[in-house]
Amino acid sequence: MNLLPEAQLIWSPTVANSRMNRERNASGVNSYEQEFKFKPEAYLAAKIAAYGQASWLDLCCGQGNALIQTARYFEQHGQQHLLQLTGIDLVDSFQPLDENITCVEFVSASLLDWMPAQNYDLITCVHGLHYLGDKLEVIERSIAALNPSGRFVANLDLNNLVIQGTNTSTYLKKSFKQLGIAYHARRKVLERVGGLAIKFDLQYLGADDHSGPNYTGQDAVTSYYSG
Repeated sequence: MNLLPEAQLIWSPTVANSRMNRERNASGVNSYEQEFKFKPEAYLAAKIAAYGQASWLDLCCGQGNALIQTARYFEQHGQQHLLQLTGIDLVDSFQPLDENITCVEFVSASLLDWMPAQNYDLITCVHGLHYLGDKLEVIERSIAALNPSGRFVANLDLNNLVIQGTNTSTYLKKSFKQLGIAYHARRKVLERVGGLAIKFDLQYLGADDHSGPNYTGQDAVTSYYSG
């Protein structure tokens, strides 16, 4: 098997052709609300009520529709100045921002090159981990970048990770539990509340971009590690 390093993986047709999150909204039809069972607008509104401000980092944000929809909601409620919304995606296909939207920033970059410069109240990754190489590294960075009461939530299919010499699913579920990370196996959603510096202590070996479809029905990338 030819495992690709990150620098080659980002040019893979499997990664380039991914469309899982390109046009997804924050709430309503085809939305983050449907994937994660909460409305980002309501979650951020509660943070503003509690702390006077709120921030959301959306990884693999696609066109950024969810962030823009959320910004419009808070602009209509006169609270946009209390909000900071940031979207990162490998492909610069972001929707143009209206001149009255001032709280949204889009960044075109690989997540494995990304180092958060601050902490956030909400970090999401809708189906984006399926197309990344070192998935565990991104999870580590995301959880470390949470505020003390911040929330990280992402789709993760354990079938797209292989830890050589062990039962990967059992190993990861045990590790998640020890680190206070909830894994909802039926929905394939990973979640952690509260920032924490974590380390899985595994060596990333590379990624297979020919492993075929996962539970979404779309081709995904399988990440390989050694203990």
